[in-house]
Parts: sequence; structure tokens; C-alpha cells
Amino acid sequence: MACGGTMVGVGIWAFVEKNKFFYQPIQDIYDIIFDLSIILMVAGGIMFIITMCGFVGALRENTCLLKFFYITLMFIFLLEVVAGILAFAFKDKVIDTLSGVLKEVYIEGYQNDEEAVMDFFQENFDCCGVKSYEDWNINEYYNCSEANPSALKCAVPYSCCKDPDELTPGLNNILCGGNALYSNYTDFKVWTSGCVDRVMYIAEKNLPIIGAVAIAIAVPQIIGIVLGYIFVGQIEHQRVRYKAYMNRRRYRDEWDERDRHRY
Repeated sequence: MACGGTMVGVGIWAFVEKNKFFYQPIQDIYDIIFDLSIILMVAGGIMFIITMCGFVGALRENTCLLKFFYITLMFIFLLEVVAGILAFAFKDKVIDTLSGVLKEVYIEGYQNDEEAVMDFFQENFDCCGVKSYEDWNINEYYNCSEANPSALKCAVPYSCCKDPDELTPGLNNILCGGNALYSNYTDFKVWTSGCVDRVMYIAEKNLPIIGAVAIAIAVPQIIGIVLGYIFVGQIEHQRVRYKAYMNRRRYRDEWDERDRHRY
């Protein structure tokens, strides 16, 4: 519950800070799916509501809230399992679809609103673009078309450079990737592999860690589902016993009352 509330707070803060000086209106579903601040707010809000229902339901022995808690948790868990199976079974299709979406959101939208995420991946995963450095040809500022008047024409972002601060240590040279998109460019000071391939390569090398993280996420959910189900069963069992006890008591009182009238 506290974790959910924290996620909501961080998401609100990030959203406000991002739009403090320039508000970028939501134009399509991708603006929501790939906006980390919105994801934090939605995920945190859902987590807060579910855990609050479980907490209040256990505290007040309210079976409706407890059933909502473990059934919703079970539904989310099943969605995660199904999504994982489908992603594994149709891996190539998922990667191609995701790559196309990422190009539209992070490559075409770069320099407008999506620099931070793309720069983070390119700097930390030694990659450039989604599938390759040539993806930057679809960006309005970096493409090599004759109609492009930008000073960044045929370049790639500094975050693609292998050594972006080679001229002045600690200060990134935003033109270090200049001319990288020219067909005859050979002096490669930028990473050429795409970020999707790099992330997949790193993920395959660290499968045990990914498996451990998946288990760490799944186990609390399974425990919550099982405990919620057991607790509901115990409450309903106690209510049945209490109702039976009250019925027996009422019948006994009625017989005692008849006996008094009889004598």
C-alpha cells in the first residue's frame, strides 16, 4: 500500500516537472503507454487500491473486499503469465512490432519530448537507434534529405557516441555523431547496433537474474491470493458456526419459554 502511494506521488511529481515549461498534449495511446510518469501513476494507483482493499478487508473481516483483493490479484497474475507465454511464443513478431512502435515514439519524437529515455538506453547499453543507427534517418532533425535545413542533418545524437566528451572531459559534444548517416561515412565513433538487439543480448546473458526477478514478483502475488482465499474461507466458516450457534440458542430459549408456560 505504501509502495503504491509512493509510486503515485513520484509519478505526479515527474509529470508536473516534465510539463512545467512546455505541456505536450496526449495525442494517441502511445503517449500514455510510453510515458513513465503516467505508467507510475496508473500502476501505483491500481496497487494502492488493491492493497487497501486487502488491508481493510482483513482488518474488518469484510469478505467482499477480500474477494475483490484476491480475485483481482489472481486476474493480474494470469495476465502476466499469458503475456509472458505469448511474448516467448511469438518473440520475433513481438520484437518487430515493438521496434516499429519505439521508432515512432522515441526516434521520430526525439528533440520534441522523448530525449531522456532514448539517451538513457543509448548511453547505458552502448547502442544507437532502435534496430540500428540508421533509424535516425526518420527523425526530422537528423535525416539526410536535401530538404532538411537542420544543423544536425545526417548526424546522430551525442548519446550514440562511444566517447561523447573526448574534446572536453565532462562536457558532451552534441556534434560528436556528425555525418554518421552519410553513406560513405567510415570513421565510426558511434555505436552501430540497435538498442533492441543490445537489450535482448544482455537479457539472454542474464536469464538467471531475470528469472529471479520474475519469481520475486510472482511469489508475493501467489501468497496474497492464497492467504486472501484462506482468510475468506475462515471468516465464512466462523459465520456459519456463529449462525448455527445462534439458531440453537434461539430454539433452546423458545423451548425454555414453552416449558415455563406449561408449568
